[in-house]
Amino acid sequence: TWKIVDGQLPRGLTLDTSDGRIHGTPTVAGPRTVFTLEARDESGATDTHRFAITVAEGQLLTGSLPSAFAGVDFQTELNTRHLATPLTWKIVKGTLPAGIKMTVAGRSSRPATKAVLRGTPRSTGWTPLTIQVTDANGETRQRDVVLKVLPKELIEIRPDERTVALFDWQGPNGKLIPDRLGNVAHTLTWTNMGGDRRVQWPGRRKRFPQFTGHGEHGFATAGKGLAKLDFKTCRREWTLEAWVRRGGPLQAFGGTVNKKQNPFHFGHVCGTYDRTKRGVWELYLSDAKSMDGSMAPGIHFFGAEKDQSLENLDPWHRPQGLVGRRADAGIGDTEWHHVAWQYNYAEDLHELFLDGRLIWKMASPDGRKLVNNRKHDAQFSVSTRLTGYSRYGGGFNYLGEGNFFGQIGEIRISNVRRYGR
Repeated sequence: TWKIVDGQLPRGLTLDTSDGRIHGTPTVAGPRTVFTLEARDESGATDTHRFAITVAEGQLLTGSLPSAFAGVDFQTELNTRHLATPLTWKIVKGTLPAGIKMTVAGRSSRPATKAVLRGTPRSTGWTPLTIQVTDANGETRQRDVVLKVLPKELIEIRPDERTVALFDWQGPNGKLIPDRLGNVAHTLTWTNMGGDRRVQWPGRRKRFPQFTGHGEHGFATAGKGLAKLDFKTCRREWTLEAWVRRGGPLQAFGGTVNKKQNPFHFGHVCGTYDRTKRGVWELYLSDAKSMDGSMAPGIHFFGAEKDQSLENLDPWHRPQGLVGRRADAGIGDTEWHHVAWQYNYAEDLHELFLDGRLIWKMASPDGRKLVNNRKHDAQFSVSTRLTGYSRYGGGFNYLGEGNFFGQIGEIRISNVRRYGR
């Protein structure tokens, strides 16, 4: 015979005292439950053993979706954990974009624990969806997501007649990254620690560098004060664009340095403005003044005089420039996103785009017209705010403020406004 002599089973489970079988349907998820079980044989001899059972809560793990591209085959999985199969899936709010369908993914010998969205979307747009999964016990989980279908040309950014500079991170050497327009002074290389840090992540087909946010793995140009990388050859207007993927709220995936975790609140994507404050501009992601912890793209731009500085050009610091919903202006997941900043001299108009959509615009912030007259000897850097000149060592920004955590993809400067026209 069997009996529990100390502790108790999780709610919903029962011990069969004749054969020692624990059975039932647990009704409450919770921490580990510890109990002691005694077995007694026909002679009266007994033995006990201490056990622990954890009732895990069923989860719909997928919290975001990678971007799709119009006219390009798309596939992504919807994953679950600890839900009893078979599972039933459906879209309870919204409609999948034309060309995309949801199917159950599984093998004939094993019940499916996931679903798949696949197909070829026909047109661009953002589609809010509520996905629901119900397990064999009637447990239901829902998740609100947005499926973004971007223009096909964004799947791979290439040079054309309007391109001033382009870093695409491709080629055999992950430590020397050329400007695809051939300007040798623009060549990027590591600021302190080398190695090929390029990895592939769902949503982009090619490999791009991954940065811990600690500052030692950044990239910078050999040249200093480079005119083309400061938009000085763009006489009428320009577009700066980049693919970015934030790594999460804690730098280095939550790893510790000196027994301390470092939060990721602000990340330098690229630019010539750094900790020395000598350069002209900086593209960044920041959650400062965010209401939900999401990070918005933004720009700093500096002229030669103090009254020519334009700081915190972003939706969180300057919400009066928001276009559309505030919730659509931030990045709260770890998917790839395309960000772009556009400027036109005649209109003195700044525009920020996220995943092909205008999210913010402002003319003459603080009543100041952009003046691109600053001379300096700073480097153009990617992912790290330098503290001085750095090439294979030197003034890199180890554990300093402003380092980017995540991945950075193509960076392109153009002498035309490419989006929204």
